[in-house]
Amino acid sequence: MKATESPDTWKCPLKKTAVIGPRIAGETTPFVLNNRLYRVENHPRSMDFPEEKPQHLCHEDEIRIRDVETDRIISVVLRNHYFGEGFVWNGRLHLFAGDYGTNAPWWHIKRIVMTSSEDLVNWTKPVTVIESERGENLFNTGICRGKDRFIMLYETDDERWPKFTFKYCESSDLVHWKRIPDAIYGKDKYVGGPALYYEGGLYYTLYLKDLGGTWETHVTRSRDLIHWQDAPADRPFVTFDPRHRPDPEKHPGVHDLNASDAELCEWNGKTMVYYCGGDQQGVGDLKTAEFDGTPRELLDRYFEGMELP
Repeated sequence: MKATESPDTWKCPLKKTAVIGPRIAGETTPFVLNNRLYRVENHPRSMDFPEEKPQHLCHEDEIRIRDVETDRIISVVLRNHYFGEGFVWNGRLHLFAGDYGTNAPWWHIKRIVMTSSEDLVNWTKPVTVIESERGENLFNTGICRGKDRFIMLYETDDERWPKFTFKYCESSDLVHWKRIPDAIYGKDKYVGGPALYYEGGLYYTLYLKDLGGTWETHVTRSRDLIHWQDAPADRPFVTFDPRHRPDPEKHPGVHDLNASDAELCEWNGKTMVYYCGGDQQGVGDLKTAEFDGTPRELLDRYFEGMELP
């Protein structure tokens, strides 16, 4: 349904606050555990070799936990894994990640594993929670607690739809997952870089929108994970600044074309957002934004003047 107010009156509620820089440029999940703010960070090994392609030494890719206040890496949770995503439940961080296995090519991932920890140092043995179907490869995930169950989305290159289409599944214990029939988003368009939240009885999915050589993050919502309502096209969740250079020292000619992989958490009365900038070709950086309010208030702002179908 159309918004009842003029698009000119709507202002993005997020305030951009910092550029962390190219030393951290992979997908990032902010989370709070025991009243401290942390990040799950995906570190592609190719970042240590700026002249190499993104797939360089992919079997040395690793997933780290960083204490934000001290800017210290607490642990390296997994190596030979990528697309790590964190979800806190009952005082534990549950970390989901794609396992490269043995000799798999870059981004050819067939299973998602989960490990958990209450101190971010000692981790349970990883267990497989999702396996590829139809020969598809698996990429990013997003996890939330719904009304009475856990929900996960994961990206797939299932050949029936565009690459990175989202499939949704459910679980009662974060280990055993069942795909939800017809719960799919992105069958008719490019999506990617997802995040998933449940607020006020609604599921919100953040997704990457291709503008034709540039990319920005948008938001959609649903009651049932099957029927979705997108926020208006002129209300990106977060967008890029074409004047910004993500790595001026090593790549002076590269400017931002992308604002992707946005994820959020509530911290000290505000909603903190982390997202990736760059050119979608291996040059990027990590950026932050914030909203003076709760995640529910933030997400609702993108649907102001709209009614659910």
